Amino acid sequence: MEKIKNIHRLIDYIRDPKDSFEEYLEKAKKYNFRCIFANRFQFEQATKYLEGSDVIVAGYCDFPIGAECVEAQLADFEDQYRIGFREIEGILNQYAVENRLYDYLERQMTELSIFCRERNINTKIILETCKMDNECLTKICEIALKCKPTCLKTSTGKGAKGAELDKVKLMKSILKDKVQIKAAGGIHSYEEACAFVNAGAEVLGSSAGIQIFNQEHNIVL
Repeated sequence: MEKIKNIHRLIDYIRDPKDSFEEYLEKAKKYNFRCIFANRFQFEQATKYLEGSDVIVAGYCDFPIGAECVEAQLADFEDQYRIGFREIEGILNQYAVENRLYDYLERQMTELSIFCRERNINTKIILETCKMDNECLTKICEIALKCKPTCLKTSTGKGAKGAELDKVKLMKSILKDKVQIKAAGGIHSYEEACAFVNAGAEVLGSSAGIQIFNQEHNIVL
């Protein structure tokens, strides 16, 4: 397995529940992670603190439930764009996923992708692959090839399972380099992180970013 250098630059860092938001920002800046997440009220604080760094301040919509309709999500994306977010994660409607309502899911992904593309926003669409067999996941990836979101994210990290290597490999075999893949949920070590990048993920979501960084650089605490 290929060892990935500077893997921290691929990590969307998830806040440790024990940390204050200020501590979260301090750690993200210190370790130069790819991205952190903020809500509307935290956006200004985060952007000011991270000014001059490479860390992206991303927003999120309907997380982790995935119960909103397309129109509600679009309104949420519009509001976050107005505030200043230029990367937003939105989750597929989970009722539609569970009931294989592909026409609805295609409309949702299309409208969110068009909205973001027209405004130069990176959009990551969360799937919850633990609810999808290979047939369903293939269909969703084929829809993504038509809609062209920036990225498909495997999981919220709150579901029954997080990222799975076999499913990431399947996604990559369909998406190629047309749509990025974010593997998220259950990635706790440098070895696991490298495995998912080798399987095809371009972005990783993890709350263990510091541990992964230390393992790559052989730092023992």
